[in-house]
Amino acid sequence: MQNQTIIGLDVGRSAVKATAFAHGMFYPLTFPSIVSPAIDLTDESTARRAEAEIIEVHGKRYFTGDTARLQGSAGTTVGLSHDWINTPEYLALVGSTMKRFAARGVPGLSDPLLVIGTPASLYGSQQEQLKSETLKIVQADMRVLPQPMGAYCDFYLDKSGVPMKQHMQDSAGRKKSWAVIEVGHFTTDFLLMLEGQYIERGASSCEGLNFAAEHLLRILNGKGIHTNLIECEQAIRTKTILQFGQDVNIADDVAVAVSHVAQKIIAKADSLLSTDVRKLHGVLLAGGGAPLIVEELQKKWPHCVLLENPRMAVANGFCRYGMGIALRRAMKNQAQEAVNG
Repeated sequence: MQNQTIIGLDVGRSAVKATAFAHGMFYPLTFPSIVSPAIDLTDESTARRAEAEIIEVHGKRYFTGDTARLQGSAGTTVGLSHDWINTPEYLALVGSTMKRFAARGVPGLSDPLLVIGTPASLYGSQQEQLKSETLKIVQADMRVLPQPMGAYCDFYLDKSGVPMKQHMQDSAGRKKSWAVIEVGHFTTDFLLMLEGQYIERGASSCEGLNFAAEHLLRILNGKGIHTNLIECEQAIRTKTILQFGQDVNIADDVAVAVSHVAQKIIAKADSLLSTDVRKLHGVLLAGGGAPLIVEELQKKWPHCVLLENPRMAVANGFCRYGMGIALRRAMKNQAQEAVNG
């Protein structure tokens, strides 16, 4: 189809999710969004393993991912502010993504087509800045989209980047309309597509799962279980926490913490979508936190659909979007060659 490597990159606040496509193969990648200054490691085997997760930014070396979690002193993931793209930690995560792809043998990383995103509410103000900052660490042909657009593309486009007819038009011949709720770590982002058109009033953001993790941290501290945000982020998914060699069931505490944020998300969704939701063909749920709120949202709106792989949906969709660009380019070149030939 094309020779240029395509990368969909979702640099989330809890994990980096990326999908590369090259020479007919997909390469999924995910690792924790944890960054800490690199230190010298005295154990030779540990140092060798850590080298794959070390990246240099502005002359300073950083651990990323699990090495940062284990060797660093970080008690939280990075980027819990709206201006985090200006930090060396953001660049370290982008650079680490490319280094990890290279270690897996992904070809064409010197000039890929890279698709990345911003929170929906910051798309207008941050897209150019995000592009310029990212280009400091990776040379690429780049596109910037709102985060939830990646989830929409994951649903709307097939694995070749071509729109799927069953998601474009219904049996009555009407153009289909969709909304997206992408529940991420720092923000929950919303998207409204009416009859194939991006609707500005439906683009907004509210609290993400980190607020549930912070609430869980307070609950556990009040019970004498002293932990940190990284452990609480994991506990929200596992509903247990390791305490002196024993897995302690904290499902009830997690339910309270998640409910605290779920109500905010549902209230925001209602304010954005209530006038249009009846006319939608579905509300697509994506992001790592989507499985935690799907039941509550389906009680309110029965046509909510949890995407097949919600945590990877944005990265996969960005990759499919890039593949669509590459396909159109190839078709245009073929047509031009036919005219010239």
